[in-house]
This record gives sequence, structure tokens and C-alpha cells, in this order.
Amino acid sequence: MNRFPIAILFLSALLTPAGVRAELRAGAAKVDVTPRTLPVIRNGGFLEASDNKVIDPLHARCLVLDDRVTRLAIVVVDSCMLPRDLCDEAKRAASAKTGIPTNRILISATHCHSAPSSMSYCLGSRADPRYRAFLPGKIVEAIIAANASLQPAKAAWGRVDAGDYTACRRWSFLKGSELADPFGDRTVRANMHPGHGNKNAVGPTGPADPWLSFLSVQTAAGRPLSVLANFSMHYFGGHPGVSADYAGLFSERLAKRLAPGDAAFVGIMSQGTSGDSWWGDYRRAKRRPWSMQEYTGQLVDRVAKRLAKLEHSADVPLGMAEARPDFFRRTPDTARLNWAREMLAKMNGQRPRNRPEVYAEQAVWIDENPVEEVPLQAIRIGGVGITAIPCEVYALTGLKLKSASPMPLTFNISLANGASGYIPPPEQHALGGYTTWPARTAGLEVNAEPHIVETCLKLLERASGQAQKKYIEPMSTYAKAVLASKPTAFWRLGEQSGPTAADATGNGNDAEYKTGVAFHLPGFRRSSGADYISRAAHFAGGRVAAEVPSAEAFTVEFWLWNGAIKSQHGRDTCVADLAGLHLRLFEVTNVEEPVLTIVPGRVGRATVAPRQWHHVAVVARPGNTQLWVDGIKHLEEQREPTQIDSSDRMKLVFGGSEDGTIDFAGKLDEIAYFDRALTGEEIIKHTAKY
Repeated sequence: MNRFPIAILFLSALLTPAGVRAELRAGAAKVDVTPRTLPVIRNGGFLEASDNKVIDPLHARCLVLDDRVTRLAIVVVDSCMLPRDLCDEAKRAASAKTGIPTNRILISATHCHSAPSSMSYCLGSRADPRYRAFLPGKIVEAIIAANASLQPAKAAWGRVDAGDYTACRRWSFLKGSELADPFGDRTVRANMHPGHGNKNAVGPTGPADPWLSFLSVQTAAGRPLSVLANFSMHYFGGHPGVSADYAGLFSERLAKRLAPGDAAFVGIMSQGTSGDSWWGDYRRAKRRPWSMQEYTGQLVDRVAKRLAKLEHSADVPLGMAEARPDFFRRTPDTARLNWAREMLAKMNGQRPRNRPEVYAEQAVWIDENPVEEVPLQAIRIGGVGITAIPCEVYALTGLKLKSASPMPLTFNISLANGASGYIPPPEQHALGGYTTWPARTAGLEVNAEPHIVETCLKLLERASGQAQKKYIEPMSTYAKAVLASKPTAFWRLGEQSGPTAADATGNGNDAEYKTGVAFHLPGFRRSSGADYISRAAHFAGGRVAAEVPSAEAFTVEFWLWNGAIKSQHGRDTCVADLAGLHLRLFEVTNVEEPVLTIVPGRVGRATVAPRQWHHVAVVARPGNTQLWVDGIKHLEEQREPTQIDSSDRMKLVFGGSEDGTIDFAGKLDEIAYFDRALTGEEIIKHTAKY
């Protein structure tokens, strides 16, 4: 399998030739791709459905750019998913008509859930045969029209913070409340849409990407020509018929806002890294009373206001690179395949009516199609880097690309040039849920995501002529204060992936993440004026374990976010095992909030409000233990001296008990270990530095 086919990379205009100034030309067009015949098969759900009316029109929107060296086309189609063969068919035909090479054409879907199906085995849905035959020609028409309208142009780019409009929709569940998968097993420790106020749900298993990014193109005279926007929000739909959903509405409303009455302007909203993101925020007590129109209007307003402050330039060099690696699918074993074939035999040719039948059909298809070609692209447009991945991409993956990209502004267009399914980061597979159940829409090998990220970053390097960066968590005021106190080890837990939790002291006491940890979630920020929102690890059955130099007196301090609210499954959790001291959370009769204490002992305890950050410090001296929470000493009692083994190393385990029997449900951040007892003054000083 050709995992990294660098030899077949197509590289266009790494840099504009010496002495040649890039002179941008641009053309834009949109073509109606609304089905001409009804009813049509619609996908977007687990089961096949159909629509017999049109709520609003669908379009293929195209932007063609040329800098005298490179010409490229970006097409965004109001569709749920576009299979690779359909995209390649359209590229070949468009290339023959325009001269734009096929590997300089990007075709993507908006992932609206109210469009006709153009792909079979989209879970329980088939492709609508009439629409599948109709759509490629309309995409070609859009590319031809945009190419024919090329004219001198200038461009600008930027982003706005839209963090209030997207959130992680995938939450973990308490141990003992796992959900059932389609195969009859209770394996689902994390899944989409937990509902508001679910007592068995802990919290989001990933970060959200708050940035709404955009590329603005004007004519040389300053007339708005097109805006290509990108946002990491899954979809906003729920229509009783064919509709372009929020992406189409955004495109049309942006056109009316920026170029009223100008039919030539083309607004475009592309799908970002939103495999685990949605507009509904389950951290809220109840659903926000947004309509799709209100939601979209507020996003348009933010972009329009930011655009008004930007200067456009004609000096916009272009570059593009492509690779097409192969990936294995997670094929069924013999038992799963026999189960699937028996179920299909009972279905007797009928369409799936439930999830087990859907995944039985998927298992047979995957067994017959074990390898997937995954087209990947990178584009440089001035100071903008664009990656294109034919998958439903988690927000964390998008943040990895942005943090390592050589370009000042980077975004990813998902479901581009094909539909290879969800690519959860590897650690998410252990938590289960439908984005991990093997299917055409979620079937790539477990380690596909890091390989795709690596390839896309290499493509960005080649498209831009610049080296990628390495992500290092920024140093916060709190972290500086801790390091100034010279800890023996300091695990900030801001990693974007495992298996190592790096020791920020440079002393080499790295820790190890154990299966069941999710990465790079928002960490503590106790005041709005904080200089940086730390990044934290989310625990859903996993651990962080380290061996550190033993000491008769030691201190462990960190930030804790307990995600367990009143639930029979969250009454007793273990935050950490610290060389014989067990830091536990309990629900206590007649106490409204959980209490944190140390076992053995429990003479003193501290209430810790769930779903809020708390600073915790455990100070162990020979014969004495202290527990501090938020700068206040809540427990001080006698204890047996710590037993130091012959290796002079002791083990610290965070995120649950060392023996694996009791979990912690929540987030931990900025864990520091000192081989001495901190004073109360030092602990208070640290808690003040946030």
C-alpha cells in the first residue's frame, strides 16, 4: 500500500518565479443543481428516506483563481456527500473543457442533510440513480462558467471568532452507563447528542474550532466577486423537503449583504472540521431557541463587519499539491461477517429498517471493498493555506492542521474530492459510538487520522514553499508560576495526541497516557482576563501514569474539573492514586455537591462543584497529610509515612485508581509534582496566578 506517495505529488507553483509579481485573476459562478424530478432519495440519516418537495434551491458554487502561473478551481456543492468516482468524473470533464488539470480542481460537499443522495451505502441509503446521473454535468457547468469569467482581481483573508456558534456534540458517559452498539454489545462510552442535563453524561470529548475563516475576492475595481467561507459546524437542518440547509442560506445571505442586487457575486460556505461539532451546546441547561435564519444571520453579520476592515491585494501567489494514498478499512472478522450475511438473508432484499440491518449491509460491503483511495490536497492562496480531506473530520484534527501549518491562516475543507467517512483521532475509537462503527462512512483504519494529518502538512509545505511548525502549548501565567517553584515534574496535559504526557521541566519525567483519554480540551481559566485558556485532558476510563523520584515529603497539585453530576453511576470516583494516598470524590448525604477527600482518613473534606475548575494540592509529610482546594486547607491529618521501594521511584496515577476498578469522570490540567512539601503560602500564590 502506497501510504505516502511523495513521488506522485502534484506540485504547482511552489513559489512565483523570481522577478515575477503574482497578478491575480478570478472568476466565480453558481449553477442550480436542484433535482428536476421528484421524489428523490435523501441521505443524512441512518435509514433511507425520500423527499417530494423542494424547500429552497441547491447550487454548485465555484471559484476559479489564476496568478499567471497556476490556475485552480474550488467547487462547493449543496450535498451531503459526493463519492470519489463522481468527483473524478466531473474533474475529467471540466479539465477537458477548461484546461485546468484535474489535480488542480477541488470539489466538496457542504454536508447538508436535506439533499438528494448521490452515494450508495451512505449508511442505509442508496444513491438516487437519476440525480447521480444529473449532478456531475452541473458541477462541470459551474467550473466552465467560473473559468470563462476570469478577470483581474484582488483578495483578502481573515477570520472571526464564532465560538458561541459551535460546540463539541460528542460526550462521554459514566462507567456503568455505556450505550449499546448495533452488534448487541454495550461498548459506547461516548456518543453524539447526549441531550441537555443528562446525568450520565460527563462532558465533551474534544475541543471545538471557534474560527470562521474566509477568503474574499474582489474585481480590480473593488466590486465584490466572491467570498469562500469555512466553519466547523456540522449542519443546521430539519426541513420537510429538499434544502441547502444553513450553508446555502449563509451563501445567499452573504451575497445580499455584500453585493445587494448583484447576481454575479457568489457567496460560498464550505464544510470545516466538524465531524464532532454542532450548533447545539449541551453544556447549557436547555436548547438555545435559535432558528436557522437567526443563527445564520448572526454569522453573516460577523463576517461582513470583519471584511469591511480588510485591504485587498492583487499580489496573491498560488500553489497546489495533491496526493492519493490508500488506506485499509476495518474489515469484519469471520463471526461478524457470518452475522451480517445471516441478517441480510432474513431481509430478503429489503432496505434496512434499523441500525443492525444497516451495519450488516455495511459489513458485507466493507469486506468486499477493503481498501480506500483517499485524495488529499493543499492549496496556497496568498497568506491562506487550505487543506482538503474527503472525510468527516473532528475539530481536533483541524486544530492540529492549523497549529502546525506554515501559513498565517489555514482551514480545512472536509468531504472534499470524495466521501471516505469519519476519521476519529485514534484515541476516540476506544470510546465507541457511531463515528467508530465500521461502515463506508466510518470505516478507515484506526490510525488513518494521524497519517492524513502528516500528509496534509507535507502538502502544505510543498504548496507554500515553507516549513510546517511544531505545536507547543503556550506558557500561561499559572504555568510560569509553577515552574518558578521548581517542580520535579510538570505535566501540562495540553497534548494534541498521545501516548506521552511531556514533562515541561526538562527533567525527563514524562508520563504515559493509558487508553480512555481524549486530548486538547479547554482547560482552566478562572477569570476573563486570563492570558491563555489552558488545554486539558478528558478522562473516560483512561489514566495518566508516571514514575517519579521518591521523597519522604512531596506535593502534587493540579486543576480538576469533575463532570459527574447527580447520578447513580457517579457517586464514587477516584481522581488519583498518589503513592498509597487515594484522592476520591464521593456523594455525601445532605451535602449538595460532591466532596473531595483522601482515603484512608476522610477526617476532612472539601466540596467541589461539578463542571467547574478547582485547584487541588495534596501535601504529604512523614506522618501528616494536607488537602488544599482553591487555596484553602480543608484537611490535615496524621498518616503513615510513605513506603519508598528499593528503586527510589514511586508511582503516580491520575484519572482513576491504579488497579483500574474506579474511574474519574472529567478533566485534569497542569499536574505538578514536587519532591518537597510546599508551604501554604506557595500554594496560595499559585492559585492566584490564573
